[in-house]
Amino acid sequence: MTDNNGLAGDSRTGGHHIITIAEEMARGLSPAFVITQASARSTPTSGNEYKVVNWLRAGAIIAQIDPVAAGYLSVDKQGNFRLPPLRQLGNTVNLNDAGQTNVLAEYVLHNLSDADFTYSGPAVVAVNTVLQALAAQFGVNPADPNYLLNFRNPVFSYLTAERLLIIYSEKGSDGVKVEVQKLRDASVI
Repeated sequence: MTDNNGLAGDSRTGGHHIITIAEEMARGLSPAFVITQASARSTPTSGNEYKVVNWLRAGAIIAQIDPVAAGYLSVDKQGNFRLPPLRQLGNTVNLNDAGQTNVLAEYVLHNLSDADFTYSGPAVVAVNTVLQALAAQFGVNPADPNYLLNFRNPVFSYLTAERLLIIYSEKGSDGVKVEVQKLRDASVI
């Protein structure tokens, strides 16, 4: 409840996010890359720097590295962990001393790219409904326990739910059927 340097804050996130950061650190990937990846769940802007900092700290614990020595974090004059001034961010003005955050454009852009779930999640649900309706035409029963493994998952892997929802919205079930038939013709399903 107070993970924002003693202030109210909540930087909880999925464990896979922290494990990914730890793996990147263990591999010695660049601070700019690792911080960009850490920013997937929240940009370090608008008062949310502490979230990204906490995720980097947690990843460093798992990776068993010193995040400051490795360049993933810095410490401000109050002793708080902050994002480091990468590239020319620390050129002549110390942004942290001025109450600002060291932000690279890619931190924010990656966060935007990770927001695809607002379309991809609904696409999976919608297209699964379409595929269930088409399944019998491919000799598949959606109630079969192997439906996911032998039909839906390969279709999503090769064609993606997002793409199929776009096709469905433009060409209906017939358009999706044409695409799935290509997989049948290639002996994928």
